[in-house]
Amino acid sequence: MNALLIVNVGHAPASQLQRFGDFEQWAKTAIGPLEIPIQFHDGVAHPIPDQPFAGVIIMGSLSMVTEQAPWMQRLSQQIVELHDKQIPLLGICFGHQLIACALGGRADFNPQGLEIGTVDIQRRPESNDDPLFSTLPTRFKAQAVHFQSVLALPDGATCLASSEMDDHHAFRVGNTTWGVQFHPEFTTDIILDSLQNQKQHVAEAYQNLVAQVCGTPNAQQVLIHFAQRCVATHN
Repeated sequence: MNALLIVNVGHAPASQLQRFGDFEQWAKTAIGPLEIPIQFHDGVAHPIPDQPFAGVIIMGSLSMVTEQAPWMQRLSQQIVELHDKQIPLLGICFGHQLIACALGGRADFNPQGLEIGTVDIQRRPESNDDPLFSTLPTRFKAQAVHFQSVLALPDGATCLASSEMDDHHAFRVGNTTWGVQFHPEFTTDIILDSLQNQKQHVAEAYQNLVAQVCGTPNAQQVLIHFAQRCVATHN
């Protein structure tokens, strides 16, 4: 039985690693029970194995896409291969940006600065027939923490969602490849810890951002819908 592969591209901050485990565990927990196995993979140290997968998720990272490290270039090549083979593929935050760049888009520092906390996501009309987004409210809450954003989408990509600070919070290329800038795997405790870690960057806004933190079950559904689609495709 083909597995859903969750690719870790760097470890969580020490404060979160000790309390919550690493990024890929957060995604597995958010997905919940699944009819196919879930496997973890270190995408920094090793290329994605050349074997069939029901789907692939590329997680967030403390690294920046603009660093263009050798492992990022290697993973970018594999992203193109996965996309061409129509293997279901989802990128989250860093993964979202790397997929966009690999397929011809552009990511860099967001001119509006750091977006962090529980933010309002606006689902665009183009998402009305999207398998991951169509059943979500037109506005929903999501957790976000990122300095860089997708500034230009790949040719032919469909923008699915945006926020006040980021025009490209979610996109789809073709029928099997998605990217989401927000974090469907984050809990309220994780985003509160992220706010504490970035306190120096938000200054006087810190207390207001903390007060606005709330659960984001609709955002979590994007991850669940993707995993379920991997099961359906596999079957």
